[in-house]
Amino acid sequence: MRSSILIIEDKEEEYKWIRTLLGGIESFTPNCTRASDFQEALDKTKTEFFDVILFQFNSRKSLEVLEKSQILLPFIVISENQESKEVLKNSKINFADILPKQNLSSDLLDRSLRLVLQVRTTEENLNLLKIGIERSKDIFLITEASPIDEPGPKIVYVNGAFERLTGYKREEVLGKTPRILQGPKTDRAVLDRIRKAISETKPCFEEIINYDKDGREYWIEMDIFPIVNEQGIVTHLMGIERDITERRNTEERIRHSQKMEAVGQLAGGMAHDFNNLLNVILANLDLLEMKLKDSEDLMKRVRSAQDAIQRGVEINKRLLAFSRKQALNPESCDVNRVLKDFAPILDRIRTEKIEIEYEIADEKTICDIEKTGLENAVLNLALNARDAMPEGGKIFISTGFVHNGDTKGPKFSGLEAKDYFLVTVTDTGTGMDDLTKARIFDPFFSTKGGGKGTGLGLTMVYGFVKQSNGFLKVITAPEYGSSFLIFLPVHEQDRSEQVPSTKKKTLVMEENRETAELACVYLRELGYEPHVSSDMKRLAKFFSGDPEISFVLLDLQLAVSKGIDLKKELERFGSGKIIATSSSRGESLELPNTVPLVRKPYTKTLLKEAVRNIGEILP
Repeated sequence: MRSSILIIEDKEEEYKWIRTLLGGIESFTPNCTRASDFQEALDKTKTEFFDVILFQFNSRKSLEVLEKSQILLPFIVISENQESKEVLKNSKINFADILPKQNLSSDLLDRSLRLVLQVRTTEENLNLLKIGIERSKDIFLITEASPIDEPGPKIVYVNGAFERLTGYKREEVLGKTPRILQGPKTDRAVLDRIRKAISETKPCFEEIINYDKDGREYWIEMDIFPIVNEQGIVTHLMGIERDITERRNTEERIRHSQKMEAVGQLAGGMAHDFNNLLNVILANLDLLEMKLKDSEDLMKRVRSAQDAIQRGVEINKRLLAFSRKQALNPESCDVNRVLKDFAPILDRIRTEKIEIEYEIADEKTICDIEKTGLENAVLNLALNARDAMPEGGKIFISTGFVHNGDTKGPKFSGLEAKDYFLVTVTDTGTGMDDLTKARIFDPFFSTKGGGKGTGLGLTMVYGFVKQSNGFLKVITAPEYGSSFLIFLPVHEQDRSEQVPSTKKKTLVMEENRETAELACVYLRELGYEPHVSSDMKRLAKFFSGDPEISFVLLDLQLAVSKGIDLKKELERFGSGKIIATSSSRGESLELPNTVPLVRKPYTKTLLKEAVRNIGEILP
């Protein structure tokens, strides 16, 4: 057993007596150090390690000195008589043990030291465990064992990782239930399995979506098990949770990439076989053309078949391009200049009903891409946008710079921590539901009906972006159109010239995470530092006069879901600087004229106009 003892004793004969008693302990030999008074003892504790301090009580004055010394080590004190024992018990110092001098023996001292050392070791171990848990990246959450049903077991402990991940402070969640972390996408089937395991006092391991204080969703894996006391009764539930959001997103991207790679390999094989068939058919048509020159009626049929073959050749080229894993001719080029030069081609899409609006930056931005691949991708997106607006509408094509490598500010999920060039194509068309959105990059999938496309346009766009080491994101709302965002890595040498300094802060209160990310991209391009939240307390703080926030970009659907009477709040506090966003046509809320309403999905141009309308000065 480890034992380092500091003995406070100024009398030599008394010190020898205590050493003799310690020497009579057979189970272990303590390492002893002597101090003549409490001041010397205090000095020694600053440079040496001791498990316990042993001394004889001889006066009240020594207690006063001891109280002022603030030594934190456990004390074993030897009392002269019953009177001195009562004095020691009534002092402010919590002694580890008080031993009577008249009955003191080696055995009694042995038992006392063992007990004190055992308690100290336990405390040290618990302290180490607490430090480890507090510094852990995993969440440790302890609740009461019951009630399992409503309102649910109350939280009694969370560690620092819980605060960092969820945004909640300990004092905000203690006494509440973990159900405050649940939301719309939290799987009820998983919750039922957890409830069943808890009710049967069994451990369980699950993965589930939770929501932080600002309403952002995240994936966690949780290991929940019961804590049982000595009587075998379950007193608490322990949950050890780990943030696996990035892992889940990566797995989803890998699954999608694997699917597209498999489809690409299949498409490449089919295209080669198809080419052979087309060659045979085309050769036979050429022979027929020579034999049927005198029959104009039959020649029309031959030419029609030849035209169909040429369309088949074009489709085949697209299939072969999609099956390639690298861009054919990547080159360093100024993407803004490429798009400006390509604008006359895009203008041909204009009709009496279809408008095209550009916001292409003037800055020189270099990316390593295949120039024709970018042109074809933007053209495909523009054509799809036109077809999605049968009753007419507007196509917005814009460019910008995404500082996803910044240490501050929200990051765009799915992107690496580096800077990107962004090309956005937005339309005001019919939009897509979730089922359609999930299939749009599948080869030959089309919503245009028979004879109106091959269904390969978006597949080609996806292939180009992946071949360019970029990222493609789609944000869409039924009946309000779609936004396609192409992120292309910026050339390393060009990056330093593109980073503008952020300026004033703005608050983004948005129900949809992807839309919030897009808003942050636009706002940062406009020179603001966006902060995302769905906590209505932040809005209340803004109404009360938050000097840090310049304006609020507020999703009306979020306000309604949170039970906020926005019209009443605006009448009470004044409209201030608020920009409202919505993806619904049926708002009954009548907003003041001072509150611009931006329909989703919106472009940077529309948001920029709304920011100017509330009095913000932009470059």
